[in-house]
Amino acid sequence: MSVLPKHKIVVQDACIMFDLIDLKLLGSFFKLELLVITTPEVLAEVEDEEQLKEISACISENKIQVSEPGNLMDLVAVTTSNPGLSLADASVILLATERNATILSSDKSLRNEAKRRGLMVNGILWIIEELFNRELIMKNTLEQLFAIYPITNKRAPLKEIERLKERLLNKDG
Repeated sequence: MSVLPKHKIVVQDACIMFDLIDLKLLGSFFKLELLVITTPEVLAEVEDEEQLKEISACISENKIQVSEPGNLMDLVAVTTSNPGLSLADASVILLATERNATILSSDKSLRNEAKRRGLMVNGILWIIEELFNRELIMKNTLEQLFAIYPITNKRAPLKEIERLKERLLNKDG
């Protein structure tokens, strides 16, 4: 997997934020020096008060930028053509298209539609790999993450976790 250049623009959906918070990786994630943007529609999906507090702090500290609300007609057009997507998902796709940005998402429907549209998509496993490759997390943390991720996210991709675990934990060095 390729390393993103410094200040690469990424558009983040809610599930990635939840995973970063649940895995206690939010602080490390921002050391990747990405320009992180989300949408008001994504923020509206955050219902947990503690998660909202953490995300709001990141916004206040300019670690996450919030775009303007999406045009409702455009959002509806995307969701109509793909009923598996929410308005928040549509807002992520439209913003990523507009900004020529990579999408960070673990949501399967969103990832599939983004790939269909030729957009680059990465998930939490990519973030974990980037953090490890840049030595922002160490091997012992990596082992813990691989153990707790399937517990914190019941939809975690178990086969992909095992492949990444095998590749990174057996790396020389």
